Amino acid sequence: MFCREDEMLPSLPSLLQPHAQPHAIVLDGHEPLFDREQEEALCTFIEQGGGLICLGDAAQRYRDNPVLRELLGPLHGFLTPQTEIIARRASSDHYLTRRVDAAFPIVERAYLLDTVPLDADIHWQTTWHAIPHTLAYTRKYGQGRIFCTVLGTTPATREHPQVKQMLERAMRYVKCEDIPERPLRVAMLGYGAIGFEHGTAINAVAGLEYALVCDRNEARLDQALQAFPGVQTCLDASQVADDPDIDLVIVSTPPNTHAPLALQMLRASKHVVVEKPFCLTTTEADEMIELARERQRVLTVYQCRRWDPDYLAIQRIAQAGTVGPIFHMETFIGGYAHPCNYWHSHEPISGGVFYDWGSHYLDWILQLIPDRVVSVRGIEHKRVWHDVTNADQSSVRLSFAQGQEAEFLHSDIAAALKPKWYILGERGAIVGQWRHEAVKTRRWSGDLIEEQLAPSEALPDLRVFTRTPDGALHEQQVTLPAAPAYPFHTNLANHLHGGEALAVPPEEARRNIAVMEAAKRSALAGGQVITLDC
Repeated sequence: MFCREDEMLPSLPSLLQPHAQPHAIVLDGHEPLFDREQEEALCTFIEQGGGLICLGDAAQRYRDNPVLRELLGPLHGFLTPQTEIIARRASSDHYLTRRVDAAFPIVERAYLLDTVPLDADIHWQTTWHAIPHTLAYTRKYGQGRIFCTVLGTTPATREHPQVKQMLERAMRYVKCEDIPERPLRVAMLGYGAIGFEHGTAINAVAGLEYALVCDRNEARLDQALQAFPGVQTCLDASQVADDPDIDLVIVSTPPNTHAPLALQMLRASKHVVVEKPFCLTTTEADEMIELARERQRVLTVYQCRRWDPDYLAIQRIAQAGTVGPIFHMETFIGGYAHPCNYWHSHEPISGGVFYDWGSHYLDWILQLIPDRVVSVRGIEHKRVWHDVTNADQSSVRLSFAQGQEAEFLHSDIAAALKPKWYILGERGAIVGQWRHEAVKTRRWSGDLIEEQLAPSEALPDLRVFTRTPDGALHEQQVTLPAAPAYPFHTNLANHLHGGEALAVPPEEARRNIAVMEAAKRSALAGGQVITLDC
């Protein structure tokens, strides 16, 4: 009657399979009838330290069973129709609910609980007719742990991201793998504008602590101290590597230093986050990945724009199949303006334009078209801005294994803008046009001041085009989702503390580097097509 834990997630089969020494048992209410001997064996198993997860229809089915009622405790509730239910977190400092969304909607036909055991700890609730009802609780039975939720009545709802996260945590919880947390002490190598962004996120995410900032520029260290008075500072990266109290290091220095500094920190057994780009060559990427694997340290890249609202909207549209499989994609950023005179515009340090905005745009492309890249062509123009070493305009064209194609264009000499997004699918299209926005204020005299924003500083106007069977084309404006709060750092803490999947595995970042490196080789060869398999 026992189900192996490696079968429980993500598929959660409805039939329990025999297993000699299970760590936990899952019941979803669709099991064959238990006989008395099996019921008593289940109670003994939990009492002696086993784990039990009941989900979906299990609470309703087993609440009147004399033996299982002893495990679940006294329950009472009612069955809702199929409807949207807003699940709200009832506790925030428990392993099951730490660093998760405070609320999420789900369409379910659920048995809402208005009575739960007095010794239960309630973790998720909903409101029905202005009265709170329990969606998930835990309790102990002897030496064992029990988790019960009325959510997840179907395979589809069990695959809902928040429900899936809940069940994965529940599995670790009932197996007593919820190790008490010690805040992970984070150091920053290089304190620029992004240092404030990281520090703010670290201070907002439970389980992380902004402990140390390292920069050779003492003025920047002063800025860090003003923004984060409790942080320590130092001038030499070796001090970070040698500090036994530092668990995690964020490498936020110029791109040509990413690989050597990341390798130094990995050799010191630190977890490492690298700012984009990951590095400049696949050789560097491979060395970093291999060393992280050897030292059993986490290595990831701060691809923060995976959570941009327009990209999230496009990702959801693509996953829903609204426009069908994507076969053609064009992306653009730029304008006609003099590049900055900082290292971003100096190719020996930055890697060039491919490695700047290209780090984000090519990452988007590779996420939206996950098929193998089979060839890359890069083109660069140097025509106007001769005081900087970056190209004035760079383009990358990718071909994929199933014939899909994609292009990224960055131009500092584009007097007319292309759309940010131009995506064709087999059943429709997605177009994102740049918006031209201004910040408006007044002078002391009352005169209006308008400061034009760069197009990249405003979210695009996103529209979906679809075709009906009768040949009509429909255009619909897309409401962009809200940007989540500190998603990268939240995922990082959940991965380090609880083993949840890493949002940006280094292998994905390595694929991005392979494309950018090939694009640069192609551009240097006059646009020669470079064959890839990544």
